[in-house]
Amino acid sequence: MNKRGFTLFELLVVLAIVGLLAGLLVPALSAAREKARVAKVKVELRQIELALELYFDSHACYPSVRVSCNSSERDHWCQLPPELVQGGYLPGSSKKGVSSAMEDPFNPGHTYKYAAIGPYLLNGSRQDENFAMFIPDDFPACQSQNGRYWDDTQAPLAWVVWSLGPRQSRNKALHARAPVPGFTWYRGVGDDGVIARIKPKEGSAFQTP
Repeated sequence: MNKRGFTLFELLVVLAIVGLLAGLLVPALSAAREKARVAKVKVELRQIELALELYFDSHACYPSVRVSCNSSERDHWCQLPPELVQGGYLPGSSKKGVSSAMEDPFNPGHTYKYAAIGPYLLNGSRQDENFAMFIPDDFPACQSQNGRYWDDTQAPLAWVVWSLGPRQSRNKALHARAPVPGFTWYRGVGDDGVIARIKPKEGSAFQTP
């Protein structure tokens, strides 16, 4: 019995079809993976909010912001406060230089970021001035390009926690005015920008898009 195999042309056609299907599938899988990470971030930012509010209920203040100019800790600027771990509000981490196991999925090896207008620690030492943040004039809408840096108790912002989001760049996620202004926010699959949870001094915290 004469068995006919595939010709080279037929094999090339099959490979071309498989390649086409893979080309269509990979972007869809990538988008789904990004959506899943964003969903995880939003859930975990909510958990951090609860930890911060429980801390506030016990101490009548929010934890201090931490920054460092030491080369070994510089990348961990504004990491989650160790007080939240020490008080049992968040899980701890065994990684050197990482305060909590609540790591940013878009910035592995680093916690989510935390900032509050008020006292802060530089290289572990309390500073005389307060930590300042840029707040748009139309806060909490945060869509205005105009605003100013606040560093006093009259500021309308209590705190903000955020993920650097995917595809980090200085245009949005790493912009000097991030994370409160709306132009620095992540808007959907394929975008750059922060994913933040923001707590006004008066009212409930809100999630960026």
